[in-house]
Amino acid sequence: MMEPFDPRSIINGGMLKQFAGQTVSIMVRVESVAGTTLLASSTDNQKLKINLPGELGAAQGAWVEVIGVPHGSDSIRAKEVIEFGGENIDFDTEGYNGMTHVLNNVKAFYRSG
Repeated sequence: MMEPFDPRSIINGGMLKQFAGQTVSIMVRVESVAGTTLLASSTDNQKLKINLPGELGAAQGAWVEVIGVPHGSDSIRAKEVIEFGGENIDFDTEGYNGMTHVLNNVKAFYRSG
C-alpha cells in the first residue's frame, strides 16, 4: 500500500525563508552534485544548497523536484528528489513562479476551486 503524501506547499526559492521548518516542494536546476550535497538554482534564480537523502545521478542542467524542509533562505534538507528526464527539458520557469504566487497568496480562491 502506498503511503500518502505529507501536506506540502509548492514554492520557489524566494519563499524558502517564510516556509522554514515546513515541508515544501520546489523545482530546481542542478548546478553540481557532490556526494549528498546538491547545489542548484531555483526557478527564480536563487542559489540553493540541498542536503540529499542519498546519492543523486542527475546531470548538470537537469530539472528536479525537491521535497523537503527549508532551513533559512538558501538551504533545504531533502526527503525526496524526483528527476525529470535530464537537461533537455524546456521548463516554464515563469509559469511555475506565477503558480507558486497564486497558490500561496490567493488561498481563498484555491480552496474554493
